[in-house]
Amino acid sequence: MTLISGLIRSRIVPGLLVALCSFTTAEATAAGSYKPDSLPSSGADIHKTSVSGLSSGAFMSSQLYIAYSDIMVGAGIVAGGPYLCAKSWSFSTLLQNATSTCMSPLTVDMGPNTPRLVALTHSLAESGDIDSLDNLKNDRIYLFSGQRDKTVITAVVDQTKAFFEEIGVPADAIKYNTRVDAGHALITDKDTDTSCSLTQSPYINDCDFQQSERILNQLYPDLKPSAQTLSSAIIEFDQSEFLDSETTSMSDTGYAYIPAACETGSSCPVHVVFHGCKQGAKLIGDKYYAQTGYNQIAESNNLIMLYPQVQPSGRNPFNPQGCWDFWGYSSPNDSDPDYFTRNAPQLSAVYKMIVRLTQPIIQ
Repeated sequence: MTLISGLIRSRIVPGLLVALCSFTTAEATAAGSYKPDSLPSSGADIHKTSVSGLSSGAFMSSQLYIAYSDIMVGAGIVAGGPYLCAKSWSFSTLLQNATSTCMSPLTVDMGPNTPRLVALTHSLAESGDIDSLDNLKNDRIYLFSGQRDKTVITAVVDQTKAFFEEIGVPADAIKYNTRVDAGHALITDKDTDTSCSLTQSPYINDCDFQQSERILNQLYPDLKPSAQTLSSAIIEFDQSEFLDSETTSMSDTGYAYIPAACETGSSCPVHVVFHGCKQGAKLIGDKYYAQTGYNQIAESNNLIMLYPQVQPSGRNPFNPQGCWDFWGYSSPNDSDPDYFTRNAPQLSAVYKMIVRLTQPIIQ
């Protein structure tokens, strides 16, 4: 799940992890004749959308949140750097910034260049490539950095907090937790998950609390406790219909959870959940989209969960660890790739999924 960096010198930088995991039944069948159904319309409220993610999914969460802030109420960032982080230093390539500056820089001064990132973000908003930053003044943010996380270190996440404050999110609307002795992982309270302080596949660690619940409570205050049972089945849907490019590295199948109360056009909010590197369904099955607690709190609070999927790609694009794009691999033939605006290949695909969920239900 750690971020790819072997591209820099054609070898893997120490600390990057490789996991060998099984395919899900649905994904394996997809290689043959199986084709999942279309993502259904649910009449959701597009202006109550939010997003969260871990690691590369955290960087992707910032990108979706900033690019489409007009529909957002907030974002949850677990072990991720600020928006545009790979553009921090002009003397480094996007990939070099992504895999050093934005992960584990040798010194604080070599970390994210927040003033430059803030200036670039304002420029993008002024040109209309992303939504207005005025949208952020009423939003809420959840940030987390584990004390044992050596993959995306706390000094990097500190700059994520500074960045959000500089572009207009009120300081008192940001909840930032650095007190947990956790490795690089999404956190659960399941004793069958990885021990809290470790960093290893599938990067889902037991630290005696449910992080998905804390994220959603920060973004949608005063939620009811998580449900014990679900009223609906998790949906697998045809993700390929939302892709306009052959180089997104996105899977043909995505997943969603729509509580029964949200199947009748009751204007439920949508929460987008981005897995990290080496965490897509093709590698770890349903552990992220079904076993991290998001669906249980969605059930008791009438929230729709959307789980877009990205998968490893050996070439064109080169994304061997199945990471979300925060340095430009999805535009391999572009010297100045767009991976961060409303026109970016992955972001525009996910936005279209959100729009589908918010369309009226056809009776």
